[in-house]
Amino acid sequence: MSPDVLRIGLAVVLVFHGVGHVLFLAPALRLAGWADQTGGSWLLGPAMGDGIAHGVGAVVWAASAILFVGAASGLLLTQEWWRPLVVAGAVVSLIGIVAFWGGIAPSSAIAALVVDVIVLASLLVARWPSATAIGA
Repeated sequence: MSPDVLRIGLAVVLVFHGVGHVLFLAPALRLAGWADQTGGSWLLGPAMGDGIAHGVGAVVWAASAILFVGAASGLLLTQEWWRPLVVAGAVVSLIGIVAFWGGIAPSSAIAALVVDVIVLASLLVARWPSATAIGA
């Protein structure tokens, strides 16, 4: 597979994953609510109050989306900084998933969790993709 094809394919996955965090962001901002998604936090709500917990959730989900889309941009531009950005995005996303479990749709939470773990394992453990494989 050519480096360009692999780089573009990975960037598309990162963009979709980043934009997918909007599914968590909308309830946190109280712009939308679904039956199984309130945007509330089992961890932060009791300690800070529901309003502040929703605000923290909005920051977490917006940051995750921005970091993943930013990482995809860096990857497409063959910049070395895409890797730390995507690692940061995955870590922020995982923290959000844990803190807001029960306030986000379980199927979406599990899917996001799986992608985050795959991203972290690929980059930090397997050291994939290599710079030569994708040109960045």
